[in-house]
Amino acid sequence: MPLSIPLPAGAKIIINGAVIENSGSANISLTVHNKANILRDKDVLTQPEANTPAKEIYHAIQNAYLFEANRGEWETIGDALMDRFLTAWPASTAIIAHLRELMSEDKLYNALRASRRLIALEAGEPVETVAHPGEAYAEPRPPRVDRHKEIGRIKGKIAELERRISAIDEN
Repeated sequence: MPLSIPLPAGAKIIINGAVIENSGSANISLTVHNKANILRDKDVLTQPEANTPAKEIYHAIQNAYLFEANRGEWETIGDALMDRFLTAWPASTAIIAHLRELMSEDKLYNALRASRRLIALEAGEPVETVAHPGEAYAEPRPPRVDRHKEIGRIKGKIAELERRISAIDEN
């Protein structure tokens, strides 16, 4: 099934390692008809930006995903970085295990997205706020209220307000 990608004016996208830029002044849409490794510029982390251990892991997975010819090399680098991270951040055990599982299943894009949780963990941010591949982050819902009880409560308040208004009108 083809994938249609909107590309605003001036935006870049990487497809199978090639950087493609919309150099025009209008928004365009690209359609990719076969399997390709695609990454939008907002998701690309450059080497200078990979300035923390978690970001180095993201960068290694990103390069393994984008550059098929060097995939094995980048996966080896990523694996070594994950070992070091795990030693420094024992709380990352489940995330690292999941990353390794995704990578072993050749789901590098999902591993890339999941590695954002390491960046959140390292930054002291709640890991739960980072959408996990295959799921969207949802704000916790307030407890469900029985609709009939709520309607009755509101009707009671309206009746009380009507009584107060009548009392004011009588005076």
